Amino acid sequence: MKKFFLFKRKDVSASSSSVSDNGEGLDILAVATDSLAFMTASLGRVHIVFNDATIYEENSLLEGESLKKTSVSVACDEGKEASVIESIMKFVSSEKTTTNIMRFDAVDGKATIGAAKVNSFTDVVSEVKQLPTVRTTQEISKKTFIGGTAGTALGTGTIIADIDFGEGNKPVIDLNETGLSESGGNVNGWTNNGSGGSTYNIASSKVTGTIPLDTSTGRSNNGLSTQAADMGSSTNFELDNTYTQEGPFTMFAVIGRSTSDIQDNPKLGFLVQGTTSGSGTQGLTFMFSDPFDNNNFYFQFAGEKGGFFKAPSASPIIDSSLPAAEMRTAYVFVIRRDSSSNIYVYDTTGTAVAFATANTSGTYRTDLDVKVEHLGNGQGEKFQGNLARFGVIDRDIGSPAAAQLAIDLTNKYTPTT
Repeated sequence: MKKFFLFKRKDVSASSSSVSDNGEGLDILAVATDSLAFMTASLGRVHIVFNDATIYEENSLLEGESLKKTSVSVACDEGKEASVIESIMKFVSSEKTTTNIMRFDAVDGKATIGAAKVNSFTDVVSEVKQLPTVRTTQEISKKTFIGGTAGTALGTGTIIADIDFGEGNKPVIDLNETGLSESGGNVNGWTNNGSGGSTYNIASSKVTGTIPLDTSTGRSNNGLSTQAADMGSSTNFELDNTYTQEGPFTMFAVIGRSTSDIQDNPKLGFLVQGTTSGSGTQGLTFMFSDPFDNNNFYFQFAGEKGGFFKAPSASPIIDSSLPAAEMRTAYVFVIRRDSSSNIYVYDTTGTAVAFATANTSGTYRTDLDVKVEHLGNGQGEKFQGNLARFGVIDRDIGSPAAAQLAIDLTNKYTPTT
């Protein structure tokens, strides 16, 4: 009788996917043992690779690129890697096994192999690739093949300030560090690099207060690897034109805080405001609402009269209890709303760390329009932080792509020292 592997990372949800280049969204994967290609290990993990278990039957790739085989990484106690591999080999080769399914279930915390460790979703990571890898750099490629060489590849138009958003995912708004202009060391405008062009620029007349252009990078300075707009509680930017979005969307932000800032004031405040006038007309608002509530993201959409709804975070959004040497200073947030109006928040790890269930009636609705007019200086707790990048994509790019975007932004903006 045929045998199978069953890998379960999370319970199936609206964000679950059948493919993932980084493991996020691929919550359940079953593969026949006949497809086992090879196994290897790193400290505390066993890597299982499969033949003929990809979503594509045929691929047209650029020179120097390959589509990696489907693989699963399973955690184990350090020193038990060989034992796990041997147990899998015995299961595959034996004709006298008591079960035909070998399970690695991080939801129930159980595995057929005792030496495997599946206590958390991070202990089981399945990857069914949809994008190729450049063999020399091991980086994901999002270019489009049209003839066989890199010189004839499309897709370079999807790269903005070192981030490749992929075909069809180019943001309408992308305010990044390359578009910041200054006078006398202070920001006096911000050029939009997204497809919306100058419509969503920030003119000098739209800068409220004095916002220094902080070029002092690093963990103890602006918390980032690039320059940023050093925003305080009484400063804000206003787009030249209000951006309104209905239905699915993806939004991203990169914010820096120095280690001393985090120790003194471990919060960010509301970043995105729809408008500053009128009750219940704020549009989209996210990040913190209360310095004593570091475990929830807060949202309110245009016209909502019921106040904010919460997306509980799986861990503290800013962990100020860590020693300075271990603190994260570059904070990346990717937020997406799907076609059913569920809300997801991804952090620097590329993990969906917060979720709000769709509500399309009554108050606290998740389906109303997004309005982006002001960045910073919102209602309640005022925004404070070094803003390096903010953008909006006018569609839901899906869980795997949102996770990869968060990872790419983290890699670019996290300082090395």
